[in-house]
Amino acid sequence: MKHCIICLQELDLFQGLKQEQFSDLCKCTMRKRLPKGHYLFHQGETIGTIFLIKSGKLKLVQTAEDGHEIILDVCGPGEVLGELSLYQEQNSHSSAKAMEEVCVCCFSKRQFEKLIKQDSSFAMRIIGYLGQKRYETLQKSGKESGLPVKERLLQLFYRFAEEFGLKTSASTLIDLKITQQELADMIGSSRVMVVQALKELKAANIIDRENRYFVLKNDPCLKVHRFD
Repeated sequence: MKHCIICLQELDLFQGLKQEQFSDLCKCTMRKRLPKGHYLFHQGETIGTIFLIKSGKLKLVQTAEDGHEIILDVCGPGEVLGELSLYQEQNSHSSAKAMEEVCVCCFSKRQFEKLIKQDSSFAMRIIGYLGQKRYETLQKSGKESGLPVKERLLQLFYRFAEEFGLKTSASTLIDLKITQQELADMIGSSRVMVVQALKELKAANIIDRENRYFVLKNDPCLKVHRFD
């Protein structure tokens, strides 16, 4: 029980809850491990569970009618999935697939609803969290829309560096194994265009590879490449 409470207290969403509220929520909480390549949920499923990613990374994948998969996003530790089920019943528009071994905490939607009814401040935190997540999604898409492939790719690398970066004195290693095709899917481009953009970024000493990881070089001159 204590470990579960610590798990919940790591989220801003649960800041301010009373000890008994944590205990009640933990009664409906389960921990789940997901091997690499396995799915947490599938596109089209009705999700009645809220998931907190404790470790590992999941990619949100949308499958088109022709069977082609498009990566919408990559989610890592501390992020929450399935939260839309708190206020609407609908089928998931994407699948969540483990990119490596993943550990998640699974929370009962029913218990969340009980907390919302009992504590109006918790309801406001839920609304604020959903609003902030929506804002960040729109901000990401707005920054990258209309930019050339190389600049969209660089924006994506900067975002990955913030979320999954391991900093050194001279660079930031992006702790995420992702293929060129997956990069292309995420920025709405072709693999050929991404390969060419990567060559140009490497030639400019902006991006490098270390084993199977991308490395973003630390260089004050790179600030001109950012579009914040």
